[in-house]
Amino acid sequence: MCLIAEIIHTCSHEKVAQAAVASLGSHFAGKVGATAGAYGLSIGAFTARTVREFETNVGEREKQALRAIMARTDQPILTGLQHILLPVVEVDGRAPE
Repeated sequence: MCLIAEIIHTCSHEKVAQAAVASLGSHFAGKVGATAGAYGLSIGAFTARTVREFETNVGEREKQALRAIMARTDQPILTGLQHILLPVVEVDGRAPE
């Protein structure tokens, strides 16, 4: 199974998504939590929704770029998840619009 497909398959489930975000460290998990809270969602629900939206909304170019990033790391699935979340997490105290 492709690593991106693995992220989508596993992190589309709230509890798995929450555990995965927690394993990315407290600083990043805090940013995800703040953004999730701005939408009235738990970290797991927000992450699962973001992963599912990534699957349906991005093209092959973005997926190729993500594959390239993941290929250079020791933990490609967690790195991929973090890069999927980065564009939508709170930046400088502001939730994305």
